[in-house]
Amino acid sequence: MPEHIRRHSHRVAAVALYLGRLLNENGCRLDLRLVEAGALLHDVGKSQALATGERHEMLGAEIVGRWGYRPLVPIVRDHVHLDPATVRGPITESVLVNYADKRVKHDEIVSLAERFRDLVERYGRTPKHIEWLEEKYRLFDRLEKKIFGHLGIHPQEVGLMSLGTNP
Repeated sequence: MPEHIRRHSHRVAAVALYLGRLLNENGCRLDLRLVEAGALLHDVGKSQALATGERHEMLGAEIVGRWGYRPLVPIVRDHVHLDPATVRGPITESVLVNYADKRVKHDEIVSLAERFRDLVERYGRTPKHIEWLEEKYRLFDRLEKKIFGHLGIHPQEVGLMSLGTNP
């Protein structure tokens, strides 16, 4: 795994674990070991997929499955997309890693708005694709409200935004 993807994955894990601990303190029952492992491996297929044109989340799910890490398959597979039914459902390890991934641009923790602006700039090649990304932003915004509705902090809370920046 290239170093920049490793740094990104470590930051995603820091965000997911931070939020997972807070969620568990507020009644959720998340397996934090699964959250951490899923966050660290969510982009395991990315470098190979860039070379082959495959979807990195599907390739990554196949890789972790081959390695025998069956509980990680849905986390890796589902970390790219979000649909309304998932937003309405429970906050799971998979949902949390997906959200945490959308809060990390490269290896920097950012707001959802900033992350999606970056996605539109980098990947919004057609008006239809830009519209699709904007719809995804609205879904993730709903998910963020749901997650933080369980917590006593704001999504831009200093402790969250500064994770991993201190030596």
